[in-house]
Amino acid sequence: MNPIKEVKLEFAKILSQRLNIDQNKIYENFEYPPKEQMGDVSLPLPTVTKNKELLNISDFPSSGKLIREIKKSGIYINGVINESELFKLIFTNFTEDYGIEKIQKPQRIVVEHTSANPIHPLHVGHLRNAILGDAIARMLKARGHEVNIRFYVNDAGRQVAILALGYLLLGEPNPPRDEKIDQWIGAIYAITNILIEINQLKKELSSSNEEEYRQKISKLDELVSLAGKHREKYPEIFDKLADEISKIENIEEKIQNIIKNYERHSDEKIVNVIRKLVNWTLEGFKGSLKILDIHFDNFDYESDLLWSKRVDEIVKLALSSKNIKEHKGTIALSLDLDPETRKRLNIPLGLELPPLVLVRSDGTTLYTTRDIAYSLYKFEVFSANKVINVIAEQQSVPQMQLRASLYLLGFKDIAENLIHYSYGMVNLQGMRMSGRLGRYVSLDEIINEVKEVAESKIKEKRGDLNNLPDIVNSAIRYAILSVSANKPVSFNIKNIVDFDQNSGPYLQYTYARAYNILVKNEEKIDINKVDFSDIVDDKRRLLLSIAKFPEIATKAVDELRPEDLLGFMKSMADIFNRWYNFERVLQEPNEGKRMLRLFIVKGIERVLYNGLNIVGIKPLKRM
Repeated sequence: MNPIKEVKLEFAKILSQRLNIDQNKIYENFEYPPKEQMGDVSLPLPTVTKNKELLNISDFPSSGKLIREIKKSGIYINGVINESELFKLIFTNFTEDYGIEKIQKPQRIVVEHTSANPIHPLHVGHLRNAILGDAIARMLKARGHEVNIRFYVNDAGRQVAILALGYLLLGEPNPPRDEKIDQWIGAIYAITNILIEINQLKKELSSSNEEEYRQKISKLDELVSLAGKHREKYPEIFDKLADEISKIENIEEKIQNIIKNYERHSDEKIVNVIRKLVNWTLEGFKGSLKILDIHFDNFDYESDLLWSKRVDEIVKLALSSKNIKEHKGTIALSLDLDPETRKRLNIPLGLELPPLVLVRSDGTTLYTTRDIAYSLYKFEVFSANKVINVIAEQQSVPQMQLRASLYLLGFKDIAENLIHYSYGMVNLQGMRMSGRLGRYVSLDEIINEVKEVAESKIKEKRGDLNNLPDIVNSAIRYAILSVSANKPVSFNIKNIVDFDQNSGPYLQYTYARAYNILVKNEEKIDINKVDFSDIVDDKRRLLLSIAKFPEIATKAVDELRPEDLLGFMKSMADIFNRWYNFERVLQEPNEGKRMLRLFIVKGIERVLYNGLNIVGIKPLKRM
């Protein structure tokens, strides 16, 4: 059921008959007036006609069933909704799944998200990716699509090779029992990398000019300072690695050998060590994400793509393309596309796409080449109609290269149905992060800090501490999802746990308030006893919000905009709490008014319950 759609259809039919304009055209151009005194639904006449005679029409039918008044204001035709008829439409057949409209033609959709490098714990930089990806998957499922959630494990390349080298130099120790495993692995990676960089900088100093020398000394000072902090926390690991790395004459050669041996599956020892380290890190990831109720259907290893020869097949196919060219001493795929194709692939006309380098000069493949193979695999393995990659905005050009390459290699449908869901970065005030140097705020730290703040506020309000995990989840999710994906998020832990305004816990508190009113009610609510004359002011505003929920939820899902759904629920919660602070429900002596208010509360409870579930926030019965 979509009540506001029924209102618009009736209004469109009335206007279509009066203006002699196609009803569908009118329906598609409806707006909501900026001021409620103007009306409830509005048609800007110039969007449907340029005819001066029609633009000047001012007389319209006085009413319909759901539309009780039509009035002209400048270029706008505004309709005022019949409150009592809308109320009956909504609550005569009100169901538990109200607002969740299933799509007529569901698709099979792959959502790939998070896909963090398995070399250190998840940090605040991964937080937005994970929550956006999970919310998108949940929204699509709610709409009726079949969704497969995948995590791409970047286990091939330099960073993993550095981790493996450090672990081997330590003598392959077992993880400590008193520390989270991905935290420990992150320390090995960061210490190994810092020591390698320090040694390299020291070697370069003797051959540097004066300006370069100053810059390198500055960088060296920073690295030495960081090294000291790591040594303080992990003295045994640090000293052992420092000693072993100092003995290696050509450490870059060792790193490259690890990369090649792993990519080619030519050294069983290297393969086993890297897989063990990567899987340990993934266990740490799963533990962190489980707290936020985030799970995956599949983990896809980059190395499996390499070992299966899928990447080799892509390189071979690309080499036979007419778009091959030489680029900076190696072979690349030229990505020249005509304007129409660029439009279909969502590539800006004025942007010059750099050629896609297929292989390095040493014969190893680049991640962009592997991404082609992986994209094909995702479509193939799930028989997907669409694949959504949740990746930061910094990867926009590589994602465009990917779509262009797929198109030029003959995979046109796949290129057009490969979606880059881009998002801005998360900023922690006063913190500059670098996973390479072990300087980051881990996801676990964020969760624990939010937990401390939430626990303090729950105790202050004498709330239920059993709900603490769900309140922490809602606080973090709301902070991420309430901001448009293309805007940066400034993360302030103290502000995101607020029971009184603009937060996940605030919506949970509002839901609990509505739920408990209904639980305490001991009489049967009967629509035949409702006093419709009392649908005024905030009660009317709440009724309209309930009516609009199916439209808002459907549009938010189809456009992948969770922020619109959360913004709607926040606005509705504000109105509900303001109203409830001035008017009682269960204590109202007039039966007709009491019945009306109970129905309004029932509608609010169901909208919040379904809306919160769609984005992964648990509605709580007690706070």
